[in-house]
Amino acid sequence: MNSPENLIQSLEDTTTAGALRIDRLSAFLRRFPLRVTALRDGGRPGPAAQFALAGDAAAPVALFDAADIGPALADRPALLLAEIAFGGAGNPLLAALDHTIELPAGHDPRLAAVLGALIAEWQDPHCGAVGMIERLIEAAVIRLLRTAVADGATAPGLLAGLSHPRLHRTLAALHEAPERVWRVEEMAEIAGMSRSAFMAAFRAVLGTSPAAWLTAWRLAEARRHLDAGHTVKEAARLVGFGSAEALAHAHRRRMGRAAPPLSRRPG
Repeated sequence: MNSPENLIQSLEDTTTAGALRIDRLSAFLRRFPLRVTALRDGGRPGPAAQFALAGDAAAPVALFDAADIGPALADRPALLLAEIAFGGAGNPLLAALDHTIELPAGHDPRLAAVLGALIAEWQDPHCGAVGMIERLIEAAVIRLLRTAVADGATAPGLLAGLSHPRLHRTLAALHEAPERVWRVEEMAEIAGMSRSAFMAAFRAVLGTSPAAWLTAWRLAEARRHLDAGHTVKEAARLVGFGSAEALAHAHRRRMGRAAPPLSRRPG
């Protein structure tokens, strides 16, 4: 298995040349894949996350919202709309997005290229147009998510942690390998901080302790494995709980005494 140091190296971040680059999104994209459904003929998005291209085709604005994109489109026409399945409420990143992300094409040359191809395919479709349109929307959504991660948040939580100059390294490593036995000293070392500074910063920025954060991520991962058909015992092993009983106990502690028992969901 890759070491934490290898797991967090990536070309995704735009840090200075030669510096260690941290991929803050791939753990979410692998575990909660984007699935796009483009809407035509005045169709309206349902309860899933939503993407829209608004404004003028020559200078479009890309928008993404985890819940309701309608208010952001109240005073401007939508060129196209799409529903985005991104893991639902079980995706911590989606749950952390509490506002519509907007990015004008003119502010980002790479996004402008994607949106230009998207509009051309939408207005003049050819063979394979649906697949092409949906892949281009996926690329646009990932660019918008990068913007949200880079901007961070003023309140404690995931976005604030992913944008923190040091803590995001530890978060990336935890998200990539939740099944490992993690010591606080190791987490602090990845962040390049002392143990005490790391603990204080983590609680201030994330709003919880490293152990609690790791447990919550493991539970989200366990839910994903259960949905995929694994048994509770298998899910517990895959995410780093010592037993099915340990997984069930963590689930009850987080959800409260009234928590439903863990099981595979039908279908």
